[in-house]
Amino acid sequence: MTEDISVMAEIPFGRHDSLPFPHVTGYWVNRLAAAFRVRVDRDLREFDLTRRQVGMLHFIHRLGGASASDLTRSMGVDSTAVTRMVDRLEDKGLVERRPDPDDGRRSIVELTSAARRLMPRFATIARGVEETFEDGIDEADLATFHAVLMRMLENVGEAHFAMINEEDAQ
Repeated sequence: MTEDISVMAEIPFGRHDSLPFPHVTGYWVNRLAAAFRVRVDRDLREFDLTRRQVGMLHFIHRLGGASASDLTRSMGVDSTAVTRMVDRLEDKGLVERRPDPDDGRRSIVELTSAARRLMPRFATIARGVEETFEDGIDEADLATFHAVLMRMLENVGEAHFAMINEEDAQ
C-alpha cells in the first residue's frame, strides 16, 4: 500500500501540488463537498433555511407528500433527524402534517402553499450552483465523473449513511 501512495504522490497536480494531499481522492471529494455547502448556504441565507431543509422540501415536493419513513429512505437520514427537520419546517410554515388516509397511525407531510411558491426559486438556485461548478467541463467528462461517484458510493454500500446521520445529530 505504501508503494501505491508513493507512486500517486509522484503524479503532477500542477498548481495543486502544494496542497496537503493532492493524490487522495477523499481529500478532493471533501473539498468539493465543502465548496458546494458554502455556495448553497450562501445562496439560501435569505430564506433562513439549511440545505438539508431545502432538500427535504424537494423530496416532499417530488413525492407529492411523504411519510417520515419515506423521507428517511429518500434522504438517507435517520428518523430522529427527519422528525426534527419536519418540526422546524412546520414551525416556519413550510410543511404540514396530515393524517394518512390509508393508515391512521401515520402522518403524511405535505408542502404548504408558501413552500410551493418557493420551489421554483430553489430550483433556480440549484441550477445556478450546478452551472458554476460545471462551467467549462464537457458533458462526457461530467457523465464519467457522475458514474465514478456513483460507483464509489456503491463500493461503500450503506456505510455512507452512518456518517450523514452523525452529522445531523451534531
